[in-house]
Amino acid sequence: MKKAEIALSNIDYLQTLELQGAALPYGVKAILFEATQKVQPGSMVGAAAKILDCDPAKVGIFTGAQVPEKMPLGENDGPLGSVVLADVLRQIGHSVRIYTDNAAAKPIEQLLSWKGIEVEVVHLQRGDENTLVDIGQDIDIAIAVERLGGNPNGVLYGATGVSRSDFRCNFDTLFKTVSNLGKKTIGIADGGNEIGCGKVHALISEKMASLNFSEQTPCGGGVFSVVPTDVLVVATTSNLGCAGVVAALALLRGQPELCHTASNERQYIDKGVEFGLTDGGTGRVTNAVDGVVAEDHAALVGLMASIVKRALAKPEERGF
Repeated sequence: MKKAEIALSNIDYLQTLELQGAALPYGVKAILFEATQKVQPGSMVGAAAKILDCDPAKVGIFTGAQVPEKMPLGENDGPLGSVVLADVLRQIGHSVRIYTDNAAAKPIEQLLSWKGIEVEVVHLQRGDENTLVDIGQDIDIAIAVERLGGNPNGVLYGATGVSRSDFRCNFDTLFKTVSNLGKKTIGIADGGNEIGCGKVHALISEKMASLNFSEQTPCGGGVFSVVPTDVLVVATTSNLGCAGVVAALALLRGQPELCHTASNERQYIDKGVEFGLTDGGTGRVTNAVDGVVAEDHAALVGLMASIVKRALAKPEERGF
């Protein structure tokens, strides 16, 4: 194997470790990763990076997971990674916008302002299908980050089988529009109910039937999404998936300085707390992402950067 292939594979494995909080089911990442490998051989992050390593394009990032009263400003998994990804895509020449629900927009705008990143956050209203079609026609690449996709009945469900359709935008139409126009789509996910996981719907419905909650969901369709993307990236958390794609871009471009760093990741998580984002693994505004404590999350990001630097390093002599 070439050094780049080894490094990309290492990043894939690193970002899919079973580290999520104890309130979340164990074994999901392994099954998601195995399913993804069956339908999409090769490196997940490498495939996503190859799409993004292109001439300047209009890139839309779709994120945000707000639940009234429970997570009033949204969870930190998704927005943090989206801002990191948006910053790097802007640096390499792309025009980037982040799209989210009105209720989830403020913390994302605060994060961008704090980092001095000039990326517009577009507020979308539930049920505005015409606007979604217009956006799909306008952008060149669509990236979903921890964004729920519809089940076979088009309903959005959280991981526990509770519907989110009454208060959250459904982006299924937009991603279908982009795909129908022959433009590229990427899904970054961690549970099976997000946009992109339609690519492995049959496999995970069989392997994780008890977590699909098909009998519990009122419509009977279960929680797993049927919305596919050209490339599916799965990870312990979707934020780590974003960091993995950034690392892959840094590797393919020979620019290790593009990598997200452990210290920056810790700062992002801290700022997320300050701006009111909730840890989806505990339901609290705390320094963790899906129950993975900030120190561990940052360590994984740091290891991604180390993998890239080692793969790009010139050969040295030991001297003995």
